[in-house]
Amino acid sequence: MLVMYVGNAQAYFPRRGKSSCVRAVDYSHLVKHVFDISLHVKPKDRVWIQSWDHTLGIAKAVAYECSRRVCPCLLTVRYENVWLQSIVQSSKKQLARITPQEESALEETDIFIFTMGPRDPVPWSSIPKEKRGEVCMWLDIRYDKSTYARRWASVAKAHKVKMLAIEATLATPQRAKAQGLNYEEWRSDMFGGCIADHKAISRRAKALAKLMRGESSVRVTTPAGTQLNFKLEGRPVEISDGISTREMVEKGKVVFLPAGSIEVSVDEESARGRIVYDTAVGLGNEMLEGLAFDLKDGRIQRHRARGSASFERYLRSGGKEAGRFSFFGFGLNPNMKHGFTQDDKVLGNLTLGFGGNESIGGKNSAKNQWWASIGGATVEIDGRRIMKEGRLLNQ
Repeated sequence: MLVMYVGNAQAYFPRRGKSSCVRAVDYSHLVKHVFDISLHVKPKDRVWIQSWDHTLGIAKAVAYECSRRVCPCLLTVRYENVWLQSIVQSSKKQLARITPQEESALEETDIFIFTMGPRDPVPWSSIPKEKRGEVCMWLDIRYDKSTYARRWASVAKAHKVKMLAIEATLATPQRAKAQGLNYEEWRSDMFGGCIADHKAISRRAKALAKLMRGESSVRVTTPAGTQLNFKLEGRPVEISDGISTREMVEKGKVVFLPAGSIEVSVDEESARGRIVYDTAVGLGNEMLEGLAFDLKDGRIQRHRARGSASFERYLRSGGKEAGRFSFFGFGLNPNMKHGFTQDDKVLGNLTLGFGGNESIGGKNSAKNQWWASIGGATVEIDGRRIMKEGRLLNQ
């Protein structure tokens, strides 16, 4: 369904609980941040907004800003039940195809802004297994391996389209219930993270990148008992600072909000020592308490946790390379808190990842990937301390 909608930049959501009152949510600050900081939108830039049916409040605010700045605007809407039905009924070939209308619209677009969804968790069990890999969710080939995403990126690169996804719209009451999260707190965390000072985040990321892109030795310790050593091999550094760059456009990459992290793949055979997670960590819809690993030659040798059966399933389903240490990174967003779905972006958190890392320049081709973040870490690179007890130094 195609909609053209311009008007007052306010949306309405029902309050939680028994009250039937509604409260106005003003998205104008977020939208101006997107236009001025993340995308540097200019007058007459052609903007395509793609919204889910539950995110029309934000789409309306973006459309209003387009009108105010004299930017031609196209607004399209995905309805959740129609989207799911089309996946179930379509063939793999149909799911992989960009329609002629979509391709024509993308070719005539300078800025593509989309909200993420759907409102409910995707019912993967109702989607045939052979189709699941062709369901496009992220539109970014770093995270989305569908044929549709690859073809979309190809068109976007050819026409130099800036792309931005508002990931904060994944914070819905339905998803919060499924993940055992407080909806209001989660939503506040996500949208607060979207309007952080991304210029300051970018400056901090660039300073860290100089240290992380070399061939160096890294040591990590925590009060909880982590004692980890590994090596870097001079690989590309992946920065999420919420700002679109020429390089991202040329590679067909999407800017995601909230943003605020820096990661690099490691020498996959170098890690040795012990990792102890100081809080419960998520794996799918399960939480693992007291998770700890012993590593040798980059691979998990022993692990323990309350609820470790789910981690055993992860290791078995991904093969032996799923248990290999593959990347690490720092959270840089001061507006976000630990304990929701974006721990890798929380300022002061250290992220440790296992499994596939080819999308960030690594050599591990495992299909599975798992990561979790720890707090209070002290990190040294070639003997230089860059983080002390969860606080970045001289950055």
